[in-house]
Formats: sequence, structure tokens, C-alpha cells
Amino acid sequence: MLKSMYSGISGMKVNQTKLDVIGNNIANVNTTGFKSSRARFSDTLSQNVSEAMAPSQNAGGINASQVGLGVQLASIDSIMTQGSMQTTGRALDVAIDGNGFFMVSSGPAVSGDGTLQVSNTGTHTVSDQSIQTSGSQLMYSRDGSFILDTDGSLLTGDGYRVMGYSLTNDDSSQVATAVSSTTVNNPAGLKISFGPGSQLNGYKVVLGTVAPGTPTTSVVDKVNKQVIINGDFSDEGSLTTEQIEAAVNKGLSASGISQSMSIAGTITTYANLESDGIAGGTDNIAPDKISFAGFTIKLTEGASLNDYTFEIGEVGTEELAATVNTDERKITIQGDFISTDSFTASDLKAIINQALVEAGVEDQKVDTLTGSRTNFANLTATTGKAVVAAAPELSTDKTTVTAPGTLLGFTVAVGTDSTGNDLNGYSVQIKKSTGAPTVNVDTGSKAIVISGDVSRIGSAASDGVTVADFNAAILSKLKASNIKDANITLSGTCNTTDTLANSEVVFAINGVDSKAPSIVTLGGFELEFPLPETLPAMTPAAVPPIGTNYLDELQFVIADINEETLTVEVDPTNSKKYIIKGNFAQADGVTKADLQTKINDALGLSGDGKILVSGQSKVYSGIVSDAVIGGEDLSSAGEVSARGLSFQPATSSGSALNGYKIQIGTVAEGTKTETIIDETAKTITINGDFVSADGITVKAVQTALTKAFSASSLGNNVGITVGGVPVRIDEAASEITTGGTPVQSIGENGVVSFVDATKDLKAYDTNLKSLRIPDKVKIPGTDTMIAVKTYTISPDGVINATLEDGTVAALGQIALVSFKNPEGLTKLGGNLYNGSVNSGEAAVMTGLGTLGEDNSKIFGATRQNMLEMSNVDLAEQFTDMIVSTRAFQASSKMITTGDEILTEIINLKR
Repeated sequence: MLKSMYSGISGMKVNQTKLDVIGNNIANVNTTGFKSSRARFSDTLSQNVSEAMAPSQNAGGINASQVGLGVQLASIDSIMTQGSMQTTGRALDVAIDGNGFFMVSSGPAVSGDGTLQVSNTGTHTVSDQSIQTSGSQLMYSRDGSFILDTDGSLLTGDGYRVMGYSLTNDDSSQVATAVSSTTVNNPAGLKISFGPGSQLNGYKVVLGTVAPGTPTTSVVDKVNKQVIINGDFSDEGSLTTEQIEAAVNKGLSASGISQSMSIAGTITTYANLESDGIAGGTDNIAPDKISFAGFTIKLTEGASLNDYTFEIGEVGTEELAATVNTDERKITIQGDFISTDSFTASDLKAIINQALVEAGVEDQKVDTLTGSRTNFANLTATTGKAVVAAAPELSTDKTTVTAPGTLLGFTVAVGTDSTGNDLNGYSVQIKKSTGAPTVNVDTGSKAIVISGDVSRIGSAASDGVTVADFNAAILSKLKASNIKDANITLSGTCNTTDTLANSEVVFAINGVDSKAPSIVTLGGFELEFPLPETLPAMTPAAVPPIGTNYLDELQFVIADINEETLTVEVDPTNSKKYIIKGNFAQADGVTKADLQTKINDALGLSGDGKILVSGQSKVYSGIVSDAVIGGEDLSSAGEVSARGLSFQPATSSGSALNGYKIQIGTVAEGTKTETIIDETAKTITINGDFVSADGITVKAVQTALTKAFSASSLGNNVGITVGGVPVRIDEAASEITTGGTPVQSIGENGVVSFVDATKDLKAYDTNLKSLRIPDKVKIPGTDTMIAVKTYTISPDGVINATLEDGTVAALGQIALVSFKNPEGLTKLGGNLYNGSVNSGEAAVMTGLGTLGEDNSKIFGATRQNMLEMSNVDLAEQFTDMIVSTRAFQASSKMITTGDEILTEIINLKR
């Protein structure tokens, strides 16, 4: 038979197998985590037609002649390359980005320690004995589409348990029995209890900073294994155990320790932890500048002039002078503050310094005096002239004064009781007619008209009416016309023979009203003067001429505006000048009633003849300075004490240390003696060992203070002498706590306890456990259960749960495995693999903080919300399918061709 036909048969067989592999790959193109396979061929044994011959002397070597006998299936390989990642958004979908397989188990849940034991050194394999004892069967998968059951167990889609590690914040080398550390007493009378855990074993609680006002805080010293409590342990403090407990647990958490502490007991406080404020030290410094009468005065250094005021005395005197009153601590300046440029600032400085020397104040003087003096306005007033009332006269042409006029024989004159200008411009007319004589006053035309039979006006009643009666009638008419201060009188008898021309008008002119001097202003007041006729009676020699007044051109001068008592006196050198002194520096220091009384008394005026004063006093500011303040003579502050130590500031410190308090700060055993100066808060804190018998010393405090002053802005001129004996602080440290055992997330009974995910985590990686995401997490050492709100899975496989109180619990860590030859794994279906004799043993990934050899770097990261897709390449599979189909067809063609050859051979016999 032809060998080629058998080769064709072998070709058809292997290509059929390859097509089976391709079909399976294509069918699983959407299978999560599926790994494709490939069929690999090899040729079969060849038949030698002739052997190979070596070269000879006469000929070269000859190759062997061989005929192949077909093809055979060499292997079907698994392609374990990683598939692409697909985001799903589902919290329980987890993909492995890199090397590794999830480890899943069928059989009972595993929660106890020592059930499934892992070696975390060497090969990192699971003990065969523990697998058999646990009743579990371990399998492996790249499919991370997990689910939860009613107990919160983390499972594959087919219900297999996902395996991993329990976690702790404690020492994972100890058995996790969750026992609390021993309760300790002290410091400061406190009773301290610990929550379950081993992190605080070997620690003691000590007092740190105890100064008044110290915020309640806690610091963990991991090197010396101390929990240091800082707070206000002074007698005046209000520290509570609740404050200390909150601060301690906050400090533990900040240092990465999840184990908690409870504080009880009665807090011991310590007396004299802080001194009184340093007081009494003064510097040799100049007082503050003061302002006075337009000047700014700066004094030299010293305190001699403290509380002195500068005041203006007389302002109207020509002589510039200064008076120092050491009893009233007052410097009074007098001079001409009315005239312009009567003295300069330099003049005033010299006068004041001279007065200080004369008063015995020789250690302080005016350093500089600048500015321009104030000129005080409205301190003088001069009266004008008054007008004395005069009777009007008669004129024929309104301009020329004539003798008393005649009208029809009557003599017309202005009456003796007539004063003022009421009749100015009036005419007197006689109009003869019949009837009784009458008189009328026309104020519009300013005419006094006498009409009727004027001849009947005579000296006797028998003539009709007497002249006296008629004059009375004229006066009545004038009064009725509101011409009250004027009178027209007739005398004589009527001349009936006079012509009408002799009854021409006679005009009254030059009547003058009384007029007081104009109102003047003085110091804010207005002075109104009386009319001349209201003045008191005078001797004939004193009566002023008409049109004058003895109040004319009087001069009033306010010569002193800072005098407590108001006075008005005539100037002895000028009878027309009156000097006024009073308190014009304050509102209502001088009242209008007082000033009116004093002026009228000085002038001898009373009744209607008084000068009237109205208005309000002008307040002249700047005439009294503020008191001099701020001047200091160099002197030392008083001694203060704190905790048995005395502190005496040096004289050279002056006032630099005023207000500073010295307090005891950090007191713990072994504390280096040092001083901290807070220039803002004005505190000097002494830190040192106030616990040990041979701890802090006076000498060490003195050295530390000197060094601190030198380094501060206070400088070397500031110093304190230290004395006394430091008083020790008892009960400053607790005993060392022991006996605490670790808390792990997955307990023996399967209950998940709280392990702080924000702290350092360690895995119990010698024990595999079934992972859970429960509804609630138990708080160790209590019966409290806190509900789980959400959960996440980190790249290192840690399952973290956010609880309803905001804390984050670490529930466990997903364990991964790897194989020396992952292609040698046996596929079990359901996306599961099993180890084989050729895959090698499963090497388990070490957990966080392993105590053994860490092999976690060779494993991939877990990616939550993602799944690994199949690694099947459809383009490649379709190409292989075409090639395999053609190879199958070609092999079959070899059989048909061989058949044709055999047919031809058979036909040769014919």
C-alpha cells in the first residue's frame, strides 16, 4: 500500500483535533477569565531509504534518504496570558491585574485558627494534612464575579467560598484571643483601662506638660513606649477625665494605634504651677508726647513729670511766663495769646525749662517743643457810641431851622415832652372854616391839620376852647396815631386879619431817637447795652453831651480763660477797660447770668439800665493738656515664685518682663531642663524632670533661663536670678501595662470584629479563612454591633467596610495563589482549575505585614468593579480555522490520489 495514503489519514486526524480546539476557543470568547488553547503538531517516525555515508578519499559524504510517515498531535497547550479588563461598576466584581489566581473552597466554612495552615516561608504552600482535616477542596480561578449569601460569605457564582486572611492591628505572631491589657493606676490619680489588643503591652502612661492653660492632648512615644498626657493640672484648671480620655484616644489613633483606653478616677491637681505676673519693673523712658495750645511737647526720659498738666493762665498779659506748682503737679503758662506772633515755640521752651529748674525739677525737662501757638479769638470787645434822644425843630423848607413858627397869629412849637424822630417830616396846617376847631393827623401825608373857626381858640373858655384844651386835643390825636413821644403846642391868639398865606406849613426836623451802643460779642456771649435815658442819674458834670453815652467805647478783655472764679474788674490804668477772668475752658464754666451780674456790678448798672448778656460761653480747647503719662525711671520688678523656685528679675530688665508669668511645663521623668519664652503670650515655661529626686536643679534652671533670654529678642540685658528648692511632682507615671492579646477581624466563631482599616494592618497569613462581608461588625470588648454601609476592595485585596458611625473596618484580605507552570493546571469547568502533577504546588501570596518571607510582589493587583475577559483572539481563531480546514482537505486529497494510483496499478493486469 502507498505510505502517502496513511500520511493523509494522520493529517486528517490531527487537523480534526485542531478544529475541535478552535471551536472550543470560539465558544468561550465571552467566558469570564477563560484561557484559550492551541493544538500543536509533530511529525511521526520517518522510514530510511538509504543511510547517510561519510566522505571518502575519492567521494564526498552522502545524506540519508528518509520518507516521513505522517503527522501526530504533539500537545494541546493552555494560553495563560491575561485577558482585557472590562469595567462593570459592580462592587463584588474583582479582576486580577497581573499574576495569580483566586483560591476558592468547597466544604465547610473555615473561621478558626489552625484549620487551613499555610507556610509563609519557603514554598508558601498549604499543608496537605490541614486540607484533609478541614474537609475542604481547594480550587483556583481567574473569575472574580463574586456574590454574597445570607451570612455575608464571599462566594463564586457557583457557591464556592473565597479564601483569604484574617487581619489585625496588633502583633500577628500572637494568638488573637482579644484580651484587654491590665488596668493601671496613676498618673495624677487616674485609673486607666485598656481595650482588647496587644499594641499597648509594655506601655506606661506619664504626665507631660502640666502648665496652666495647656490644651488637653496626648502624644505616643513609641520608642520609649509611653503615652504622654498634656493638660492643665493646676489648681485653677477644670480638667476632666472625659477630656483626657478623648485626647488620649485621639493621640493613639494619630500614632496608628487602634487599641483604646478608658480614663476614670479623681484627677490630682498640683499647686503653684504658675507664678503671679511679674510687675513693678520700669524703664528709663520718656513720657508720651502731649499737645497743648497748638504746641507738641516731648519731654526727656524720666518719671518726675508724670501726671503733670500744662495749662494756660492769663492770655492777655504781655509778659511770657511759666509757673510750676509741684503740689498740684501743674505748669501754668501766661502770655499774650491774643496778639499775633507775640512769642515763639523756642521762647516758650526756654521759659518752661527755666521754671522747672526754679521749682527744683532738674532731672527732666522739655526736650522739643514744636508747632504754632493758638491765637484765641473773641477775647476782646469794644463798645460803639450811643445816641441821646433830641426833640425835633421847625423849618420852612425842611432844611433850615427857624425860631418857633407862627400860623395866623399862633406860635407853634414842639412840646417839652417830645423826644425822638416821630415828628420828623410832619407839617402843621391851619385851614380856616366854620364850625368848632378840630385837629386831625394824616400819617400817610404826614400832615397835622387844624380846621374850623380857629378864631375861637383862645385863652378863655368863653372864646370857644382854650389853647391848653386844644393842645390836649392835639396830643390825644398824636397818641391815637401812634406818635407817642411827640407833641405840638399852640400859644398866643388867632390873628383873624392874617391872610391865608400865613397858614403855610411848618415842618418839624432833626428829631433824634435814643440809641444804645451796638451789640458786641465776647467769649461767645452777646452784650446788649441800655438806652441812654435808662442809665442811672448822673451829676450835671457827668451828663454826656447830646448824642453821647458814658458806655461809649468801653473795652472788655477776657484776660484769663482758665480761672475757676469769674471776676470783672476795671483796669487801674484805664477806666474805660474792664478785665474779665473766668473758666472758659469748660462748657458752662461761665454762665450768661453770672457774667451779666459781674459786668453790671462793675459798672454800677441796675434795673432797666443793665447790660444784658445772652448766648453761651465759647469753650476754648487746648488750654489744658492731658496729664503727662508713660515716663519711667529704671527699676526692677518684684520677685515671683512657682513650684518652690523663686525668680527675681534683674534691675537691668526694667519693664521688659512686666506681665510675664513663669510656669512649669513638661515634668516627665528624663525631661531635659530647658526654658521656652513666648513673647506673644508673655510666658516663660520651665521644662524639666520634676519627678525624679535628682531631676531638675536651680543651677540647671538658671543656665536654661540665661540661654533662652540670649536667644530671644529680649536680649542679654534682661535676666532673672533663680533661687529656692524645686517641689517634686508625685504620681507622674503609671505602671507598665501587660497581658493584652490581639484582635483579629475573623474570629473563631466567624464573627467579624472591628479592625481599624486606617491603621497599620497585619494578616494572619499562616491561616486561610473563608472571607465574609457581614451586615454588622462587632466592637471588641463590648456587645456593640455597628452596621456596614458600604465596602471596597483595595488593590492588595483588603476588604474595607465603611460603618454607619463613619469608621472604616478591615474585614479580611483576599489570598491569591500562583503556580510554577500555570499551563499545567487541570481545567475543571465552571472557570475553575485544579492543580496537577505538572503544574507544581500552589504558592500562596503572603498577607500584609507578614512575619515570614514576603512574596506578595510577584502577584498582581485586585481591581474592584472590573472583570477579566476571555483572552481568545477571534481573528487568530478564524485564521487558524481556515488553515486547518484547508489542511484537512489537502490530506483527504492525498487519500483520493493514492486511490487513483492503486486503481491504475490494478488496471495494469488487464
